[in-house]
Amino acid sequence: MTVALPDELESLADAMRREPSTEETASWIYTNLGRFRTDWKNGQQLCGNGLVLPTPRNQGLHPVGCELHFASLDFQYEWRDGEVMPWRAEYQVRVEGLLDAGGALFELQDHWRIDTDMYAPSRRGAENAAQNPSKEPHPLFHFQRGGHAQDAFASRNFLPGTPCAIQGEWRGLLQSPGPRVPVLPLDPILAIDFCLSQNDGTVWRRLQNFPEYLTIIQEAQRRLWEPFFEALQDPVFRRTWFGPSLLV
Repeated sequence: MTVALPDELESLADAMRREPSTEETASWIYTNLGRFRTDWKNGQQLCGNGLVLPTPRNQGLHPVGCELHFASLDFQYEWRDGEVMPWRAEYQVRVEGLLDAGGALFELQDHWRIDTDMYAPSRRGAENAAQNPSKEPHPLFHFQRGGHAQDAFASRNFLPGTPCAIQGEWRGLLQSPGPRVPVLPLDPILAIDFCLSQNDGTVWRRLQNFPEYLTIIQEAQRRLWEPFFEALQDPVFRRTWFGPSLLV
């Protein structure tokens, strides 16, 4: 990859600054550009915590009556020359809200992530992978709910918890680790665009009215996805990407 991603992120911020709902996102990028340029120059890596996103629209929320007030993105991205896909591309989204339940105030968080299976056979050698296979077939890059941020949130004053003094029968939404859904590779530019589209489609469509924004996204898709689609013609690459569940 010859493109300097920090320069592309700066151009993205220039476009997002024109939309009031993403001004704070743009400011976060400007604040971190110096570090991004140093890290990219030294090892083609980018790492960011707490990139501010527009808060998702108040639609279809659980529990009923909660109000959202904040959303953010953490990411780790690493590129290695000679590869047709990122070596590491991890994105953790956190959405925060509150529920006033008759005087009891509940702090709420939702978490989803796009994760890299760094323990996949293609990352740790065939012999090691054969001796220590994953219990579930993880795609190399996959969408999944939860993550380390959720574990940290649920470790303190989380209800219901253990021990739990609530009596009677109650209902709650359950979240399990699966499914792990294979996804297209994303660099930080495409990850930000994806998060914007999922949090507030109206804001995302307004951004697409700016030709400079569209050009940045199109170039990022072309740079990352065209080689990826070509590589999918190779059965070995397909199995590497989709994991052990793929048999063709």
